[in-house]
Amino acid sequence: MSFFQEHANEKTILSPLSILVCTGALVLSNSLQAAPFEVLHWWTEPGELQSKQVLVDHLKVNDIEFEDFAIVGGGGDGAIHVLQMRALSGTPPEAAQIKGPDINEWDKLSMLVSIDQLVDTQAWTNFLPEVVIDDVSVDHEYMGVPINIHRVNWLWLNSNIFKRFGLAAPKTWKQFFAVADFIQAKGVKPLSMGGTPWQDALLFESVAISVLGPENYIKAFVHFDNSVINSTKMVEAFKLFKRLHAYTSIAQQGQDWFWASQSFINDQAAMFFMGDWVKGSWTAAGKEALKDYQCVPAPSTEGVFSYNIDSFVLFKKVNTEIELANQKTFVNTLISPEFQIEFSKVKGSIPARQNVDLSGFDACSKQSAQDFDNKVKVPSFTQNMATSSHQQGQIIQLISDYFNSESLTAEEAVQQLSVMVKALTSK
Repeated sequence: MSFFQEHANEKTILSPLSILVCTGALVLSNSLQAAPFEVLHWWTEPGELQSKQVLVDHLKVNDIEFEDFAIVGGGGDGAIHVLQMRALSGTPPEAAQIKGPDINEWDKLSMLVSIDQLVDTQAWTNFLPEVVIDDVSVDHEYMGVPINIHRVNWLWLNSNIFKRFGLAAPKTWKQFFAVADFIQAKGVKPLSMGGTPWQDALLFESVAISVLGPENYIKAFVHFDNSVINSTKMVEAFKLFKRLHAYTSIAQQGQDWFWASQSFINDQAAMFFMGDWVKGSWTAAGKEALKDYQCVPAPSTEGVFSYNIDSFVLFKKVNTEIELANQKTFVNTLISPEFQIEFSKVKGSIPARQNVDLSGFDACSKQSAQDFDNKVKVPSFTQNMATSSHQQGQIIQLISDYFNSESLTAEEAVQQLSVMVKALTSK
């Protein structure tokens, strides 16, 4: 049972409890001219740290003191666990990086501030895409502030290695395996990949999209349709996924995505599957799109855009005049075009807002923006866009266990996934 399932019935208890816990801090807060604004996030790698600094600087201009609450860990799993403990103890931060269905789960606990009740959001529909609005809304009410959009199903190509061998970008899995085998025969590592479960699952996500197609991918990993999960196509996806294991390195097992990205960008590997947040670390290292690396959709996913949306929620606090003013400023800062443009240039993403000038962005970001407008959009289940973090975590672990197992068959893995999904969705 998940944290949210365990505490869903505490909605009416936690809210008054939070008030009681915070009552003692009311006098203290009123005595301060400006309270620190604590923000939980998991931006801890070099490129991410630079993008976080953009937020710090923009808040500072508006007289808000950013109090850093950073938790190391790709994907934010560790951050969410820490946040759960803080929230239940009645001491949540002012804001936290929460996204996807988890926003709805936190809202059920009556812990979140309605953005609609803080600022005027009527104009947001004029510049936010529908999928972004849906992602940060609960019952047609904004409960989160979206700041950017990442594409997850990218395949990155090392320009130096591909030029050295005169290779073309693989568009299909058949072409990918041919290129990978050729590069491996030349004594070069074809694929850089870290060895953590979410990285394994991120690779599987692109495979699943390509084999199942976007419609059945959504049926399987958003709606948990067992007829798709327990299908021959899903078995095919698992088998294709397992073929990629031959190109990974034992030396990289357990490594964070940042180190895998450095292996790739430093010409030690030819290809790399990762969302475009990785571009932030390369930009920080002085690398340039199309010069040092190429960006192409993962094989056989050219018509699909698997998206990840970064967003922040606000927690109910003591509601002093200073606190309310800081919350409003925080929201207005995050949604402003100036912040979103500067932030996404550093982060590797594109702004959540669509009415902004992208002329200063690199070629891969411009391609991402164009594809977001024109391709079929699917939520990334590995990035908390399709399921709650509890559901996602168990599915990711199963996928990773299969990928690294020497004995588990694709058929057995699919059967286990089917049983797991039934258990996760049972009432």
